[in-house]
Amino acid sequence: MHRRTPSLRPSILIAFAVSACGPDRGGMEPTDLRLLELSEEPLLQIGVVEGDERYTFARIAGVLRRPDGGIAVSDAGSIQISLYDAEGAFVRRWGSRGEGPGELQALSRIYAHGGDSILAADPWAGRISVFGADGEFGRQIRAEELSGDSVFALDVWLHRRFWVDGALGATERDLVRATLNALPAPRAAPGYRLVRVTRDGGLWIREPEVSADGVRTWTIVDASGRPTALVRVPDRFDPQLIERNEVLGRWRGVSDVDFVRSYGLRDTGGSGPIPRWLVATPDAPADSPPPDEQELRALFRDAIRGMASAQEIHYSRSGTYTTMVDSLAWERPEGIEVDFAAADARGWAAVFSHPAVDRVCGLGYGNASPPGWAPGAVHCAPAGEGGGG
Repeated sequence: MHRRTPSLRPSILIAFAVSACGPDRGGMEPTDLRLLELSEEPLLQIGVVEGDERYTFARIAGVLRRPDGGIAVSDAGSIQISLYDAEGAFVRRWGSRGEGPGELQALSRIYAHGGDSILAADPWAGRISVFGADGEFGRQIRAEELSGDSVFALDVWLHRRFWVDGALGATERDLVRATLNALPAPRAAPGYRLVRVTRDGGLWIREPEVSADGVRTWTIVDASGRPTALVRVPDRFDPQLIERNEVLGRWRGVSDVDFVRSYGLRDTGGSGPIPRWLVATPDAPADSPPPDEQELRALFRDAIRGMASAQEIHYSRSGTYTTMVDSLAWERPEGIEVDFAAADARGWAAVFSHPAVDRVCGLGYGNASPPGWAPGAVHCAPAGEGGGG
């Protein structure tokens, strides 16, 4: 049900320093960064494949470390919030579907608020519900009142060629935008990068490639936009709460069962190069004039219609959607690049880019639609952010 591994605590070593000097923006060879990895065993695991319902999850959407060391978990499948103590033992669970006070039409992320209150995001209703640690409902807030953003009211938003996951409040978003503006805009395929915002305002930026042993590399970037370390993370682990001494998130088991896991970070003693897009001049935009807003949306709409039909054909044959564009019977419109951010039996999410435009558009379908995004609607980074389009 839950597992605590206190013997791992002394082995945690956090080293976010650059092994030589900071990245050179003048086109020289990348500087090596210290290479970190997750602790060999999780510090804590919560969840079972089957059995005790207090420790089973339909679809983990968010995890949160509480002020007392306990853990809160939001389950998008059951629309419930569960609390566990610092050792992973069940404390309480609450939540119900509905439109009344304290009820949720859907549930995605949860956030710390004030002393020990919890903010719960309802992506369908576009609102935030405030609960006490005992599950007692307090009040509701329109999501855009916190974020200051009517397009991306919750915490999954687009900026330039970055897909940002985190920073709900307007002030925090401004800080993240400033950091991203200090970075080159990635243009190599895929033409965007996923960004996770850490508890202290830094960034983890995920590289798209998965190694043969099922591991992804994330680059840690400080608030000034300086890469400081690389982290190897199993692709089955989704880091959702990143602190200097802990990474807490969702582990997807081999049978696609969700668990909560906590890991420490340790120094491998090795190093690796800063991803080239972070230090080299990005690929030059196409020579042709960039499309205007209306033309860009028309191109994206054509791409979506064809791709959606191709995904449904794929689903009818295999029972799931796919992230492999080449496996779809689909011809993309000229000038549009499409990359799938997620796809499974419940839905898919895609990112659209154009080589002459320094920003991206996103689309979610079904349960894979990001929090706050209307399924089936195109959501674009606002024009003028970072130039282009």
